[in-house]
Amino acid sequence: MKILILMTNSATLTLSTGEKHASGFWAEEFVLPYQIFKQEGYEVDVATIGGLTPSVDKTSIDPNFMPYVRPAGSQVNDSEQAREFIKFIEASSDLKKPLNLDDFTKAQVAAYDGIFLSGGHGAMQDMPKSDAMTQLFRWAIELDKPIAAVCHGGSGILALRTPEGRWPFEGYRMTCFSHEEELVTPIAGMLPFILQFEIERLGGIYEKANVIWGSHVVEDRNLVTGQNPYSSDAVAKAFAKKLNKVKVPA
Repeated sequence: MKILILMTNSATLTLSTGEKHASGFWAEEFVLPYQIFKQEGYEVDVATIGGLTPSVDKTSIDPNFMPYVRPAGSQVNDSEQAREFIKFIEASSDLKKPLNLDDFTKAQVAAYDGIFLSGGHGAMQDMPKSDAMTQLFRWAIELDKPIAAVCHGGSGILALRTPEGRWPFEGYRMTCFSHEEELVTPIAGMLPFILQFEIERLGGIYEKANVIWGSHVVEDRNLVTGQNPYSSDAVAKAFAKKLNKVKVPA
């Protein structure tokens, strides 16, 4: 009973202006899924490209910023949650010494029940360019492994192609951070690409919450996706539920 969490190793995102914008992984999109998977009894491994220690996006642990990435009217104690995220991240040995994604073999991928892509704008920097990540997901698809992604984590499956040159998830219903949400970030108009538009261009059927920043999860075949940070809890629970259904009894 094992889940592999893949994370960005990039602490910055290169904008269209050439500026390197401070970024990294989004705390909520790692901490909550990790905790939920452990609560469900799964062993959890963390891997990054090159085995580099991931960096948390500082805005994701800033209680003054956190209210702006969830729907209006939601009740969260931001100061308390920020403290919990920071405490968990600082204590995580998996983050300090992640596995090196570049060293994975097909046999290693076969040992996992599912693969989860954590998000953060940093994921747009390194994940789509990694041949090792693309190969890992080729193996995962060949092995019929369930895959999940939250927010910008979906960047990690963009480079996949079938032998015929098509995207393996063409025709799948899915979600990710919406263009509407990108437009109200400080880096609107300067991103290297818009993940929603890339998914649609490749043939994915994009869906989103009825309200901006609302939690939204889509499950289609072996793919489970969550829209944004506020979807982290729901997408992790949906993924764990799916894995629990397909577990083979000992």
